[in-house]
Amino acid sequence: MFENVEWSRWAFDAPLGIGVAIAIGGFAFVLGIIAGPRSVAVPDFDSATVSSRTDIAWLLGLMLRVTVLMLVALTLARPVGLISESSANGSGIDLVIALDASGSMRALDADIDGRRVTRLELAKRVVADFIRARPNDRVGLIVFGEHAYTQCPLTVDQDFLIQAVQRVQTGIAGDSTALGEAVGIAVKRLVPNAKELGNAEEFDGERVLVVVTDGRHNAGKLTPETAARIAALHHVRIHTIGIGSQGPVPFATDTPGTPLRFEKVDLDQDALETLAELTGGSFFHARKPTDLKGVAEQIDRLEPSPRADGTRFRRASLVPSFIALALVGYLLETLFTHGIARRLP
Repeated sequence: MFENVEWSRWAFDAPLGIGVAIAIGGFAFVLGIIAGPRSVAVPDFDSATVSSRTDIAWLLGLMLRVTVLMLVALTLARPVGLISESSANGSGIDLVIALDASGSMRALDADIDGRRVTRLELAKRVVADFIRARPNDRVGLIVFGEHAYTQCPLTVDQDFLIQAVQRVQTGIAGDSTALGEAVGIAVKRLVPNAKELGNAEEFDGERVLVVVTDGRHNAGKLTPETAARIAALHHVRIHTIGIGSQGPVPFATDTPGTPLRFEKVDLDQDALETLAELTGGSFFHARKPTDLKGVAEQIDRLEPSPRADGTRFRRASLVPSFIALALVGYLLETLFTHGIARRLP
């Protein structure tokens, strides 16, 4: 409640309330002093006289009670302050990443820090870095194989989105590649108000789809070209990234200790180029592991995200904050006087 409050920039809309609060606090303090502490008569074994003394614990308890009363009274002065707002509020573009998780993404022709990994593991690392570089955008994630589904809807919560990326595994959506279906679902996520994909609506912002795949469209009823035309109708720009080296590539076998098997993965470059061309995007071919990071940086430059121009503030009431502080003070006073400093009646 308090972490975003700029405490150096707050005031009272009704300053007369400050005087009321001071008067109430002063009156309560004077009454407490006049009433005095609750005394306990204790026999003096030397003289058997009754003595009483001012109790410091009682004075502290009185001050806590007066503070609580003043905090409540200060709400009459209508305290207001400047609340800092995060720049990551979706003020950038809407961007969806369609990540291929088909069986071919198990190919072991990528590396991370000198360690051989699958294409998917490398793609997930690059996608996560790409997401971190775009704090002002709403970003979503589509995963596709034989079928496509939404792994994470559009969000500005980068941590949540990156966790969704890390949960993607090869074959999770089947071993085939439904490229057209992935584009269709991505368009639905980017254009949530369109009742039908074939109906265009007024363009109201930047919409971008980034497709990361290493294969050829071979599943699903929606063709990539039809999906691209639907995307263009809804002003969705598509950048496509074809990953993988040419020729046979190594795959791990299911049996530990057996040699790697080599298979040829057919990248449908023509389809990826068509997707990009029909929507005003660009096609990139990342042939080597080191290429993929460079491609992500190029897309980041092609689709610049609006940068925050410093911390923004909004004027907001601090009455709830004062009430909360008063409640905390009341609980402390109760704990102190009836617990820590409790005495016999």
